[in-house]
Amino acid sequence: MSPEPTWMFIALLILIENTEMKLENQTTSRHHHRHRHKIKQLDEFFNPFDILNPLEDSFSNLKPLDMVMSDHMISDGIDLKDKKHQHWPLKREAVIEGDLVLGGLMMVHERSENMICGPVMPQGGVQALETMLYTLDIINNKLKLLPGVTIGAHVLDDCDRDTYGLEMAVDFIKGSISNIDDAEYACNATAMRKVISGVVGAASSVTSVQVRAMVEIVKKFGWSYVSIIYEESSYGIKAFEELEASLARSGICIAVKEKLVKDSGVADEGSYDDIVQKLLTKPRARGAIIFGSDQEVAGVMRAVQRANATKSFSWVGSDGWSARSLVSEGNEKAVEGTISVQPQANDVEGFKEYFLGLNVKNNKRNPWFIEFWEHQFQCRYPGAPRTPFNGQYQHHCSGLERLTDNNIEFERQLQFVADAVMAFAYAISVATLKLKKKLKTFTGE
Repeated sequence: MSPEPTWMFIALLILIENTEMKLENQTTSRHHHRHRHKIKQLDEFFNPFDILNPLEDSFSNLKPLDMVMSDHMISDGIDLKDKKHQHWPLKREAVIEGDLVLGGLMMVHERSENMICGPVMPQGGVQALETMLYTLDIINNKLKLLPGVTIGAHVLDDCDRDTYGLEMAVDFIKGSISNIDDAEYACNATAMRKVISGVVGAASSVTSVQVRAMVEIVKKFGWSYVSIIYEESSYGIKAFEELEASLARSGICIAVKEKLVKDSGVADEGSYDDIVQKLLTKPRARGAIIFGSDQEVAGVMRAVQRANATKSFSWVGSDGWSARSLVSEGNEKAVEGTISVQPQANDVEGFKEYFLGLNVKNNKRNPWFIEFWEHQFQCRYPGAPRTPFNGQYQHHCSGLERLTDNNIEFERQLQFVADAVMAFAYAISVATLKLKKKLKTFTGE
């Protein structure tokens, strides 16, 4: 899984200074979304879309804040019951209706070499998605930062692929999500789909801060000779470049430089074995810095165990892997003694209780939750579509299983997801107040 200590927040707030907009010059939308909306009439509250969206009358039938499953997702589910999993991954989307829509790119699934998406990712994926939805609940129902206005969401799965995620981010920015299902859209002069107002998704960490900390650790231990392993992504490459320069300035030599395959695919076990063997050719360089994500680093640690080299290295780990169960489970001897560099993060207030209270019956708004449930309890849920990963489960889920402190390990950096969503809400709130003030000045009120 890619790192997520700081979560990308792209706020596309279009502040239109000129309020003398001529409606007769506006053209109707060329896109039709299957959900037709109607802007709520707000009493004693300035609605920014009175200025930003003169086509408000084209929305109708506003639905309450709720989960809407796409038709193609449901039909795929029916087909897959009898057709194995040739349609994997199921094209799912979490859509929560609102007057403003916040996009989300979540790593719900791991990457895979032979398929677009691998198995479900419980911590950084499902928990991050639920954190986003939980924070929207707080904003809309408790804080009420925007009286009379709700913030909805449109969340997609980027399967932990930078290039795939970038493609969808661009689609969000363009206000077009045609890669979901072209059949959903049709030209209609009387309807218009809501534009994504911002996107929350995993981005590269604050690498400069981590690099400085790592170099200080190396100097503290008196190492003059270290190895660096970094992943093939903007996150890893940027970190390596900064590490290389910073170590050189400190007079510290680099013994081995190895790149972990990521953006171009998924490496096989032999590739990880080769990396470990190269590290072992430099026995003086016990210190090894790894800047990567958990899926790749887990492969390195498996190779370390196969080579019986669990006592050969002293790891300094980045935030992308050093606190992840995917790396440590089964590789305890290999990761023992790792020094982890992590940004400070606090628990999201109330989220633990919220998440532990979820089950397949009360959580319909997350279309990936049943898949998570099957993975969590190693069972097949009745009526759920077949995937490449649930066919191995021998018994059926009863629906009476429960999430508890004993069977759930919480992602430590969910605060950054909540912070990104909150930043969006507060930005909209401030922008609305400024627009309202400008409107009063313009009208002389």
